[in-house]
Amino acid sequence: MQNRSYGDYDAVFTAKIDAWTPFVRGFIDILGERQFEALNRSERTFNNDKRTIALLSFENRLASLGGLAAVMKLLPHYLKKSGENVILLTPLYSNIPKVKAAVENGVLRQVMEPQKFHLNSYEGMVSCFQDTDSEFSAFYISVEDKFTAANNPYSYDMKSDSLLDDSLVFCAAVPFVLRGLGFTKDVLFHAQDWETAPIALTSKFAVLDGLMENTRTVLTLHNSFDSGISDKKKLMFFGKKYSGCHTVLQCSIPLLNGPLTTVSTPFACELRMDPLQRTIFTDHLQTAFSMNPPVGIENGMFGHPASPFTYVALSRARQGDFSVLLEQKAQFRNRMFEIIKSMDHPDIIGGLEGVNDDTPILFMSGRLDLSQKGFDVMFQAFGGLPAGKVKLIFCPSSAEGNRGSKELEFFEAVAKKCVGDIVVWPFRVSSNEYASVQSGASFMLMPSFYEPFGAATEGFMHGTPVIARATGGLWVQVKPAGEVHIPKFYNGLFRCEECTEQSTGLLYREPIDGAEAQKGWKECLEAASTASRMKSHFYQSMVREASDSLSKAVEIYADNQAYGRMVLNGVEQLRRFSWVKAVEKYRKVYDTAALRGFF
Repeated sequence: MQNRSYGDYDAVFTAKIDAWTPFVRGFIDILGERQFEALNRSERTFNNDKRTIALLSFENRLASLGGLAAVMKLLPHYLKKSGENVILLTPLYSNIPKVKAAVENGVLRQVMEPQKFHLNSYEGMVSCFQDTDSEFSAFYISVEDKFTAANNPYSYDMKSDSLLDDSLVFCAAVPFVLRGLGFTKDVLFHAQDWETAPIALTSKFAVLDGLMENTRTVLTLHNSFDSGISDKKKLMFFGKKYSGCHTVLQCSIPLLNGPLTTVSTPFACELRMDPLQRTIFTDHLQTAFSMNPPVGIENGMFGHPASPFTYVALSRARQGDFSVLLEQKAQFRNRMFEIIKSMDHPDIIGGLEGVNDDTPILFMSGRLDLSQKGFDVMFQAFGGLPAGKVKLIFCPSSAEGNRGSKELEFFEAVAKKCVGDIVVWPFRVSSNEYASVQSGASFMLMPSFYEPFGAATEGFMHGTPVIARATGGLWVQVKPAGEVHIPKFYNGLFRCEECTEQSTGLLYREPIDGAEAQKGWKECLEAASTASRMKSHFYQSMVREASDSLSKAVEIYADNQAYGRMVLNGVEQLRRFSWVKAVEKYRKVYDTAALRGFF
């Protein structure tokens, strides 16, 4: 199977953008005829030539959890480089240590004194700080008694409304802060995820109230998360109950002024067609998606695309001689083992023993979210391999820093069955340690149930091929050795061709679609425990496909020519993931919102 090339999605993108039209019914249903007409008169004065792109993000360089923080370091930089006037607006999380330090040492400099603001029936005290170390204009908004998360922007009790309140208050405060900073017109908001999506409403209230002259809003979804919202909160922040809109995205998407985007073309398709997304995670959004069908824009590279290998190693590898490249890969492996031997932590589970030069080492890491990441699938698959055949390093992280989570009990049980073959590091390792393990590992594992974009390119950047479940952005990033089952709902998005010579890793996909897949996902996500998922035929199929991929990886690793070529291919394809190209597409979305996003 051969993926479409990154550029092949350009035609899909262009067709969707050209076909986009604003959905007048959504505006009228939410705003009413009178407010709609008043807003429309103001919006017609928007001057696209003088636009300011205001990026809104709940993650930033001082407070992060996932890939959004990385995007917010790179996207503004490349937008500015392309000639856009760009600013970043983000919450100031006063309890997060890095943020505290930045305020104390003056890196975050106060540019707006605390003052009252209001939106509909909400009132609060807001102030603003500017990041003096940022190469683009970055403003951190502080609101009294809000943004109090201590570990990361989302680290609240799941039963509380704190994150929702942060979202609504932030979006209420943004127009007030912008007015104080001198931005009152021609502002195009680019919201990221549901937490900042309410700006689609609050910015329009700001125009109707005379706080701003005109605005536009577009939205990028980096995942399929959403939040319910009560009638009480809708009344407080939006002034109406909006019957039929029970979540933040249901309220927000109809009031977007441009195409709804997400971070890969396959994920855009999955949001509407994949049994997991359509029937479990985004079923409530299908009406909104029919108004504004998601459009994929692939991210650029995270990190610096510098090869870990020398020029000589790469040059000889391109001529078919992989000896020097593999010698350097062996050096990375030795450094990794130095890290493993020096790792001393009371929470370490298991350990690696009896490792030979020809033993492949697998590395898997990420947020310990078993509704998305599928780590348990890979552990089940690994447990079925012959003892000693391959080794596994697993480095999970918890959003709450909870090392005693129930999920870890499952991984500990599998590690005990695979003595000497698995080590689990359920704690944060240093960036240098992480990079050394990534470079030294034979393969990086990404068994996600869904992955909007993913970070397979991180593996390639460190000279490590990737084994992944074929989903979302991983379809785009990994060129697989051998054929992969392609669900029918992708509707011809990928071509089926053997492409072993160009492979950068392995993809697997369970050969179950439609209603059977829908039933299987429900069984998996409702299972009483991680181990009990194995009762599902669908889940068993996923484990078998993953196990076959691990066995295939062992064969490839034993073949220096095949493995060396796969390593080289991964390094070579990094240049395909360009922020310049992503910015070109985002600017097309901005143009569409500015020139066609009114009535």
